[in-house]
Amino acid sequence: MVSVVVLAFNSGRTVEACLESLAAQLPPPAEVLLVDDDSTDETVALASAVAARTGLTLRVLRNGAHNISRGRNIGLDAARSQVVAFVDSDATVEAGWTQSMLDAFAADGEVAVVGGEVITAHASPFAEAVALNDATVRDLFTRGEMLVSGCNMAVRADLLAGARFDPAWVHAEDVEFVDRIKRRHRWALAPAAAVRHESRPTPLDYLSQMYRYGLWKVRYAATTGFVRPVDFLPSAVMVASVVAGIVASPWLLLAYPAMNLAETAFVAVYRKAPARLWPLMFAGWVVKNTGWGAGVLAALAQQAAAAVTRRQPAWAR
Repeated sequence: MVSVVVLAFNSGRTVEACLESLAAQLPPPAEVLLVDDDSTDETVALASAVAARTGLTLRVLRNGAHNISRGRNIGLDAARSQVVAFVDSDATVEAGWTQSMLDAFAADGEVAVVGGEVITAHASPFAEAVALNDATVRDLFTRGEMLVSGCNMAVRADLLAGARFDPAWVHAEDVEFVDRIKRRHRWALAPAAAVRHESRPTPLDYLSQMYRYGLWKVRYAATTGFVRPVDFLPSAVMVASVVAGIVASPWLLLAYPAMNLAETAFVAVYRKAPARLWPLMFAGWVVKNTGWGAGVLAALAQQAAAAVTRRQPAWAR
């Protein structure tokens, strides 16, 4: 059977749908461990009501540190099943999710981690446009790669040999964790084990998320040595357009918005997106590239400062 760890913080709007989708699984989870990070809303009460209504076996655990890695470790340590799966409280699992995860492990007794597909859900027109952009990026740049999102993964606890998520990784903790596991054990994809995960509903939320992703992408590359040039393209174009605009011609400042416009046009054709979403898709690319690029530049500046002072960056200590 499988224990499912659900991290939650003020998740009153989404936690019911998450737990109801788990309760509808065949087979149902042996238990659901809700790791609550000191929610101040009705998250725990709503979760308990779903468990009482559906018969879901629910245990509520406390994190309180506002650290995702620590929350995942709390759930992993408390789980009673050999297979431990992770899903976020703002995601819902598709039919057959539990069985698909179990089948992937049963097919190969040496597989220690399994990842599934993440389908972007949306709660606003902006999020709908962002979902089209992000889905295109996944199609073009991550096909065949390990899907390591912490909102849809499972591990064999007995094969981990005590390995846990690193609390020093405030973000990208799932990527870093799976990278370590993959170095020692086999892994597998379970495409049928799909979840629907909400994308950020507002430009400000999305900007903050992309900044963090860019920041931790550099830290991940510095730690693992895995570098993808495409991850540094937004920051490179951003800097190059500003420098060229100052040194050569102000018209060259348009190179950056032109890149975002070209990406929008490509996705519009590739996805056959409705015209009503084109302006929001363009806004999504501007927000994504600006946030991501700024995060990358901030991380590179921190790396450079650490090299000058001959000290490790704070995140690496």
